[in-house]
This record gives sequence, C-alpha cells and structure tokens, in this order.
Amino acid sequence: MKFYIKLFVISFIAFMTIIAGVFFAIEKGQSKAPGASESETNIPDITAEPNETEPEVVDTRTELEKLADSSNRVNVIAFGLNDMLADTMMLISFDPDSQHMDILSIPRDTYHHVKGFDAPGYKKMNAVYGMKEVGGVNGMKKYISEFLGIPVDYYVKVDFKAVESVVDVLGGYSVKVPFDMDYDDNWAKPALHIHFKAGQQTLSGADTVKFLRFRKNNSGSISEGDIQRIPRQQTFVKSMIEKALSSQLPSVINTIINSNYVKTDMTIETALGYAVKAASMQSDDITFYTVEGHDERIGKLDYWIHDPEALERTLLTIYGADVSEEKTDDAADTDKAKDAEKNDTDKKDTSN
Repeated sequence: MKFYIKLFVISFIAFMTIIAGVFFAIEKGQSKAPGASESETNIPDITAEPNETEPEVVDTRTELEKLADSSNRVNVIAFGLNDMLADTMMLISFDPDSQHMDILSIPRDTYHHVKGFDAPGYKKMNAVYGMKEVGGVNGMKKYISEFLGIPVDYYVKVDFKAVESVVDVLGGYSVKVPFDMDYDDNWAKPALHIHFKAGQQTLSGADTVKFLRFRKNNSGSISEGDIQRIPRQQTFVKSMIEKALSSQLPSVINTIINSNYVKTDMTIETALGYAVKAASMQSDDITFYTVEGHDERIGKLDYWIHDPEALERTLLTIYGADVSEEKTDDAADTDKAKDAEKNDTDKKDTSN
C-alpha cells in the first residue's frame, strides 16, 4: 500500500500547482496519439483476387506519434477553473519504465482556434472548457491532445482548498518573496487581498495560494502575465514534492483522501500498477518545461503564440528522442553555405 500512497501523493502534489483556478480536471484519453487511422492496421482485402498484390500500407505518422504509440507513458492534463475559463494548464507525463515525471506548463492565453468558435475571446486555450457542446473536461482533453499531438489518459479534480490544507500539513511553504506584493481586489468573490514583504518567509496554505496567484501591484509598478507566474508555480511543486516524500506522507495522504476537494478516475488498481514502477522515484526525477513562444496582441486581446518547432522538440525530448544534434534541412543548408563562403574568403586572403 505504501507504493500506492507514494505515487498518489506525487501525482496530486503535481496537480496542485494550478493555484490560480479552483479546480483541476484531467480526462482519461485515447490509447493512440491523434492522427492514427484505420489505414495503419494491415487488414487484408478478402475480396481481392488470389494473385492480386495487396497495396503497401504507408505509415504516415510523425516521429512523435510513433513514439507516443509505442510508449508506456501515462499523460495527465491538469487545469484550474475560474468562471468557466481554464487557468494555468499543465501536462503531467509519467514514464513508469524510466520512473521519470515531466511537467509541461501551457500558458492559459495560448492561441488555439476551435472551428465554429470565432469570437476573439474563444481563440485562447483557456476558453475551451466553457464552449457549449464541445467543451468541458472532454473538450479540454481533446483539444489539448490535438494541440500537443499526444494522448491524454486521466483526470483529477482538485479544489484550491486542498492546496491550502496540504501546505499547512507540511508545515507551510518556505519561499523568498522577490519583492513587496500589494494587491487588493474588492470585486472578487471572495475579495482578494495580497500583502507580502520582500524576503524569506514561511507562508501558510492560504497565503501560499495568494503568493502563487499574484500578478500585479496596486500601484502598477509591477505587472506580470501568466508566463511570469509559471516558474513560481513550478518551484512550489518541487518544494512540495520534496516535503511530501518525507516522513509526513501519512498526514498528507489522509488530508487528501478525507477531504471533499479531490476527485479522480484513476482506480486504486490502476494507481497500484504505476506505483510499483514509481517506488524509487525521487524529486530529482521530475523535469519542468514551458511551451515556448511569444506575446502578441491581435485586435484588442493578448495571446501567447507558441513556437511549433520548439514544442515538438520539447515533446520529443519528453518521449526520449535525442534532439540535441538534430538540424532541419534548411539549417544544414545554411551551415553549408556559411562554410562555403568562409572557404572562399580564406582562399582570397591566402592569395592576397
């Protein structure tokens, strides 16, 4: 049972990084990566003539899709909710073979257009949840799976109160506040008041939620976006996992199980299967990533425009591909052209 508890805590503490929203949701997904089709299954044509040569089946899958199809990884997409909008989103990917967990942060303002939803506000990944008929948990699973190009397997739903409880059970969150944080929102329900002095502090569970939610000062001297909050959240996850793997595990698991803040579709039997593999997992076995890209204002809204090539490299890395020395054909051609130009220059210098 201790194996199950260990995995349970590791997983749930990871999911609890999404503090800006109030719920987490992850949906059990498909067994194949998006793009796989029936044509990939070599089924003979029973109507063909005996001597007729069967057409060759062409595998059109990308390298990432092939790796995903052959991998034993379990992928969880986690996101918070705030007025039917998803907040900070994360993909938690656990490899039971290597006993490694990868966490990919997806900025909530990531541009993503779902056909039929053409209003500017709908063209953000965080709007998918609230889309009628195609949204909800299933919609988030489907469209984030398509966006990333990999399957999604499970969901967990966690109220932010669970985060407060776990932090308090673990004795608070020790963190260096980088600058004075002063923010008041009397219109929020409930009203939000954030006031912290710069310096090392040990925050309670309630204060930790505020610290992770902070975006700007009342004076306007500091204004952060979702991208600036992501490293703060990832550091929090790392710290909580290290504490959760200590002797306080029983208290943490009791807090989670006995609360009404956590729901999941992962059965004990399924979790136990992964837990056996995760028995020796340590906090160092967790790697964090963020979907790379840039801010861009389109119309009157700000979006995060992701870099498709960088995202593919990140996911290939997560799935174990060696991309450190890979170059595109264009990059290779550019290098050859530079080398040729350099050789011509060297020859001219020598002749002179």
